[in-house]
Amino acid sequence: MLITDGPWEMTDALVSFKGIEDADGITENARAWVEQLSDEYFKHSGHNSMLKRYYDGKVSVSDYGVTADIPNDQTCHWPQKAVDALADRIRLESLTVPEGDQETLDAIVLRNDLVSNFNRHIACKLLYGCMAATVTRDTSGHACVRFHSAETFTALPSPDYTDGVVAGGLAIARREKTSWSDGQVVPTVVNLHTPFNVGEFRQVSEGEWTYEPGQVREALPTLYVFAHNGTGTLAPFGQTRITKFVRTLANDAIRCMWHMQVSGAFYSMAKLYMTGLTDEQFDAVMENKSKYQLSRLLALTTGADGENPNVGQLSGNSPQPFIDELRALACQFSGATGVPLNSLGIVQDNPSSAEAIQAAREDICLIAERDIEADKSTLRRVCQAAMAIEKNTTVDALDPADADIMASFASPMLNSLAARTDSALKIASVDQGFAGSDEFHKMVGMDEATRAAIKSEQRRAEALDAIAALNAAPVEVEQDAS
Repeated sequence: MLITDGPWEMTDALVSFKGIEDADGITENARAWVEQLSDEYFKHSGHNSMLKRYYDGKVSVSDYGVTADIPNDQTCHWPQKAVDALADRIRLESLTVPEGDQETLDAIVLRNDLVSNFNRHIACKLLYGCMAATVTRDTSGHACVRFHSAETFTALPSPDYTDGVVAGGLAIARREKTSWSDGQVVPTVVNLHTPFNVGEFRQVSEGEWTYEPGQVREALPTLYVFAHNGTGTLAPFGQTRITKFVRTLANDAIRCMWHMQVSGAFYSMAKLYMTGLTDEQFDAVMENKSKYQLSRLLALTTGADGENPNVGQLSGNSPQPFIDELRALACQFSGATGVPLNSLGIVQDNPSSAEAIQAAREDICLIAERDIEADKSTLRRVCQAAMAIEKNTTVDALDPADADIMASFASPMLNSLAARTDSALKIASVDQGFAGSDEFHKMVGMDEATRAAIKSEQRRAEALDAIAALNAAPVEVEQDAS
């Protein structure tokens, strides 16, 4: 069994586009795009790596203000909470086209596991500020939808800064170990998304690439960006949840916990001081500090000047000031991110009421609702592009009914099962028809298999009732007319 103490990471992964601009078969237009986009990728790679270290809790602080002979292994999970607490409240449930070809859309969703993949990449969007979805045609002619974190894609914003739309993008479609990569995982297939084109680069040897253009019918690149807090011209690809302020607070929390650990060590062991020792006594004490501190009996001879040695004890400091400091830092962090204090490990003195708990979560739920509205628009574009591939047409030429795609998200305010069940029961009390509906069963936590079993039992009961009604009906005997 493989046991690790952190998230799985691709070992010896190397992202290098060396030689890609000189790929065999490349066009001048593709060369200009790939040079721009590869520069853009590496311009952000250092910052993205730093964000990942904060998310994984692998950041250390260089200056603690004190020195102590105690192993320093303090970490802080708050940046991860800033991401995951919001990601847990953004959950795509279904994609529907009310008046269009639902069967084709369901096939796209099922084939690409679209709902699950979107939900799994939400944390990446919040960590780096954005994520992307690429829509291409696979070898069988069907639409292929893939989601990418900032580690595997880069893009340039559209000239008019339309949300979700890019001027051009580069996405790593495949990474693997090869016979020439010296045990490292390297990109072997890279897709270039530009207007009317999805070009494919293949790395056939170290620094040697081939390029094959793929003509598409879409006027806009089929790479779509989901941004967190995207603000048009200021931040077209969003903002990370691990902002500079969040990182500063995490550093302060690490320092505070380190000071608390040092104070705890000082507080737990008596600090003795001795004066008037001979040189031999001093050397013996320094070589056996712990023995002298923890021994139940301490005996010293007369000092060199004939006076008895003096032994005293320093009082330890209480760790309470550091606990108060950590709570104050957590309050600032909660105010900056909307993450409730109890999610940061800060226990309140008095139990909170249900109304207080709901109020504490309101800020982060409002942030989630704002993200959901933006994601709905981008998901619509992604599904329209996939539907156009399935229909062998373009997005602009799609039937209006097929283009009217709607994304359904779970309510951020009803994040827990208890909250959803309470809401479902309240609705059912005023709407009798809702109590037996599929949506009611979803809200109270029944999975798809359970809902299917309930429907099967209902159909069986209805069939038995129908048969019983037929058997109970009186039989009219026809009389002979003669």
